[in-house]
Amino acid sequence: QQPVTLVITDLDDTAPTITSGSEAVSIEENSGAGQVVYTATADDSADVSSGDITFSLAAGSDSDLSINASTGKVTLSSDPVHDVKSQYDFIVVATDEAGNQSAGKSVSFNIVKVVNLDENSGDDQLIYTAVADDLSDGITYSLAEGSDPFVSVDASSGEVTLTTDPDHETQSVYNFTVE
Repeated sequence: QQPVTLVITDLDDTAPTITSGSEAVSIEENSGAGQVVYTATADDSADVSSGDITFSLAAGSDSDLSINASTGKVTLSSDPVHDVKSQYDFIVVATDEAGNQSAGKSVSFNIVKVVNLDENSGDDQLIYTAVADDLSDGITYSLAEGSDPFVSVDASSGEVTLTTDPDHETQSVYNFTVE
């Protein structure tokens, strides 16, 4: 009888986990092409691998987006225009050196519509009209929490009004979200 020692080699068989969030920061329309809109991050410490992680965008991701495989930076190739496309969606995947692929992380970001007004142009100005996709009766509009207090919306028409006379030196930006 001869003693035998069997050594089991620990293989990298666990996929990385994407640690970055599911929402990218909203960007303003007409802010330029080629801007980084998101940076993917991942953790592969659950296994023996200490090698590089590569990133990719899964099928179904918006075609105006690309990702740098080594840095995880997602770039928008076109100049965003709210009236053309108000939201972009993509799915990030991380792959370790052993070929283990993470579950896809769905990410989205919004394009913020920019409306310009001249200062001292008067109060109670119509500045925006919201339009709902749902054509059923009884649609009502409201402003989301955190919307500027000098902005109001007509619940039935979706017309948004600036209730104060705009003065650049007093306040140069008004933010609101119509729901």
